[in-house]
This record gives sequence, C-alpha cells and structure tokens, in this order.
Amino acid sequence: MPSAPRPGGLDIWHRATLSAQIAALMLVGAAFAEATENDRSQSERGEYVARAAGCMSCHREDLSGGYEVETPMGTIVASNISPSLAYGIGTYSRNDLARVLHHGIAPDRRLYPAMPYTSYRGMTDADIDDLYVWLQAQEPVDEPPENVTDLPFPFNIRAGMMVWNWLYLTERDLPPIEDPVLYRGAYLVNHLGHCGECHTPRNDFFAMRDDQYLAGEVLDGWLSPNLTSDLVMGIGAWSERDIVDYLRTGHAGNVVQAAGPMAEFVRHSTRHLDDDDLAAMAGYLKTLPPVWEGVQDIPAVLPELARAEPEHRYGQIREEMARALARPDLSEPEGLYITHCAACHGVTGQGQPQAYYPPLIQNAALRRADANNLLQVLLHGVPAGKLDRAPAMPGFAGELDADQIATLANYTRTTFGEREDSALTAADVQRVLASEEEMPAPLRTLQVLAWVGLIGALAILALIGWWVTRRRRRAQPGNRQEV
Repeated sequence: MPSAPRPGGLDIWHRATLSAQIAALMLVGAAFAEATENDRSQSERGEYVARAAGCMSCHREDLSGGYEVETPMGTIVASNISPSLAYGIGTYSRNDLARVLHHGIAPDRRLYPAMPYTSYRGMTDADIDDLYVWLQAQEPVDEPPENVTDLPFPFNIRAGMMVWNWLYLTERDLPPIEDPVLYRGAYLVNHLGHCGECHTPRNDFFAMRDDQYLAGEVLDGWLSPNLTSDLVMGIGAWSERDIVDYLRTGHAGNVVQAAGPMAEFVRHSTRHLDDDDLAAMAGYLKTLPPVWEGVQDIPAVLPELARAEPEHRYGQIREEMARALARPDLSEPEGLYITHCAACHGVTGQGQPQAYYPPLIQNAALRRADANNLLQVLLHGVPAGKLDRAPAMPGFAGELDADQIATLANYTRTTFGEREDSALTAADVQRVLASEEEMPAPLRTLQVLAWVGLIGALAILALIGWWVTRRRRRAQPGNRQEV
C-alpha cells in the first residue's frame, strides 16, 4: 500500500509546482521580451537601410510614391511601397522584395531601370531582411500615386525589359579592398547609395557606361558632377571633411551647395547616416582613379588653402546696396545683381554664412563650365528646408526675362566665379527652362520599327481575316458553281 503523505507534504508539492510554473513564465516572458527587442532592433536597422538606399527620396516619407523621373522615353512615376494590400507592397514576401532589388522584377510587373536595381543588385541579404521587416511595419497608404508611369509604345510594354536586363543587368562586385572602412564606403557608394545611377553617363539605351563610372551626367536638366578624384573635372580638390559636410548638410566650405535632386537626396537620405558611414563614403570616393570626362576647364571647388575668406559685413549690406545703386556708372548687369541678389549674397558676393546665405565668391555653381545648375536655381529658386537650416531662394522665371537671367548668370560667373568669360544667351536659358531631353536616335529608330512592325502585323491579320472570310463564303452551298 502506498504510504500516506506526511503532514504538509502536499502543500510543499503544490508550492514546488507553483514555483516551477512561475519560473517557466518568467523564462517565456524573458524570451518574448528578447524577441521583441530583436524585432525592434531589426526594424531600426531596416529604417537605416531605407535611408541609406534613398527610398524616401523617390517614394516620399510616407512611402506613398509619386516622384516623377523625366526620361527621353517619357515620365516614370515612383510607386507606392507602403504595406497597403491594394496599392502597395503589403502582399510581398521577403523574396519578392529581393527580386525587385536584385532583378527589377515585381510580382505583377517588370520595373524600369529608373528604379536603381542595377545598383541594388549588390545589396546584402542582411540589409534586405532588415529593410523588409521595416517596410512591412509602416503605416499603409491605401491610395495610388496621383500620376502613373506614362511611356509611349513600345516602351510601355514592360516585357521588353527582359531584353534590357539580358543586355545590361550585370553583376556589380565590389573592388577588392582589404580596409574594412573603405570596403564599407564602396558598398554605400556603389550599391546601397547607388551614386552611379545619377553620376554616370548613360548610353543610348539608358544603361550606365561602366568605362565612365561616376564621371558625371545631366539628368532632368540638372548636372550630376564628376565624383572621381580628378582635380579639375572631379572632386580631387575636396577634402574628406568637405564631402562629409556636403552629405550631412548639403553645403561645404562656403563654396558648394546641393540643389535639385541632390538636395532631395541629402534631405531624405545622407543627412540621416552616421558619421562613420559618411567618413567611409568620403574615404572611398577619394581613392577613385580620375576620369577626364566633360567640359570643365577650372576646378569647380578649390582646395581649402586656396579658398578666399569672405568679408563678414552683414550689417553693412543695406548701406552698400544704396551706395552702389546711386553710382552714375552702374552697369546693367551689376544693377540686376544688386537689385535681385545682393540683399542676401552681398554687394561683393560675401554672402551671410551665419544666416546660411552662401557666399558667391569662388562658388562651385559659378565656376562650372556647365551652367545648367546655376540657371536652374536662377529660374526656379530653392525652396526652404531643402538644405540644413538654409532659407528659401526665390526663382526669377516669372520676374526676369531670359535675356536678363542670362545677363545675371554671366555677371556672377565672371565677377565671383573667376571665369575669364561667360557667353550664356537667352537660348541657353530657354533650353534649361524647357529641360526636355530628345530621344536618342537608336531609341527613336526602335520606336519607328515597332510601329512599322505593329502596322504590318495588323495588315497581315486583316489579310488573313479577309482570306478566311472569302473561303467560307465560297464554301457555302448557294455559292458553289454547278458543273
């Protein structure tokens, strides 16, 4: 017979059982807390990847899309990448996202290379994992972008991207770099930050020319300058601190400021990166071999020791303007400058750096042989908030005519940009104002051949239809001839 439990034994057993259950619950709770912490860390890493990859530059801060990329073939609109089930990527699996980033293939369509999958092709699995977790955790935007991608025939047939990928989608291995800092910089520049997508010349079929990698390109009317180490054509005269400051704030050394698409990229992407990554990018860019490409004739940015220190006379600008405007020998170009620019940039171009009005003395925008970016800014201005603490600059497209804007550009380039001469005309201003790129001849030929092929195919189908109909009519009993 089993022995009776000792007095208090049952109570001790209950207490032991309860203690074990509490311990188990504590272990489960700790494991759950650890898992939650890991998820939060992965989501935070995913947001950092999204920033480094510039996702918000095209798809907006809420991931709703809508940014328009003007190409010679037409307008490509960034899609909704919020986790909306109806309009975004809410139904995507992790592998779906990987195919988009590595191959440009979404579950429902092929993408155009305006989405930089040719560079994202080098993204690591870990970064894709983190990015996927973060994207799926965001608030869905349950509406499509206001506009849609609109390309003419035959470029609107996305299946044609199969041929483009076969021709141009190649592996983009990083250079063999032993230094882990420079290797990280190479990864950020070449893959995650996809710098080459804007700063590399394109061939007639919109593929990057690898032999001119990072040698500069004009896109949508804006010059994306040479990023190689050439002292004249590229950024060889920039210090690593210049590059870090530029990527962090959009301006550096009082001689260069970001504008246009680059200002957007700084605002939504690079200013969110940590100092180590920005330093890694700067260090890697300084190691790139020089590529001589373009029309630059003097360094756009001078070395630090050769830069003029602007005279800080903020309180005297109004008095200087009044004296200058009262001069009897005031020329028309100087009068235009003093009337429209001197209040912010100073009569002598000294600027007001403490108020974030940049000096014009030795300013890169005025020193460049290609004046596209200068004319873009004069025409359209720079909205407030584009750069770190920078105020708005008004555009003069509605106030000055093309001749006056050309005159103003010529005056500032020769007076403050140290250019020997500048001969911009109203036609140059009108060209930038239109900012429409002509379709390259090979693409135009392809389009014509596609239309000829389509019309020919329709004609053949119509002929076949006529022949079949005629045969059927002849085969009917009432139409047969008796012998």
